[in-house]
Amino acid sequence: MKFIERVEQLQKENEGSIVIIKNGIFFIGVGKDAIILNRILGLKLTCMKPELCKVGFLVKNVEKYIKLLTEEGKSFVIYIKNEKDEIEELYRYKGENIQEAECCLECENCKNKEETEKDILERVRNLGK
Repeated sequence: MKFIERVEQLQKENEGSIVIIKNGIFFIGVGKDAIILNRILGLKLTCMKPELCKVGFLVKNVEKYIKLLTEEGKSFVIYIKNEKDEIEELYRYKGENIQEAECCLECENCKNKEETEKDILERVRNLGK
């Protein structure tokens, strides 16, 4: 199962909670969870793939973000991959259920959106106008 598919499965299993999962040296939130984390904590949105936002913070800062999320009173759950390469729940906080449907904010205007050749050529066409 691909990483993003696993994240989507965890989001379905934890409806009403923000899902945060360790990926390398970061904990990340994807889609609707990224939007919420951006809104309540100011974490910077980037593109995971077209029309799918993500946010992240360094693993070393996880306790700081647990404290901030707990203070916000929103339900969240944090996952890691254990030594057996299985997804394991690391921490859960039961607070107010979250309500978010958007997985992306203004993807067309995203500064991190990968520019296509068509976009570049159109920009060059408009230089002399």
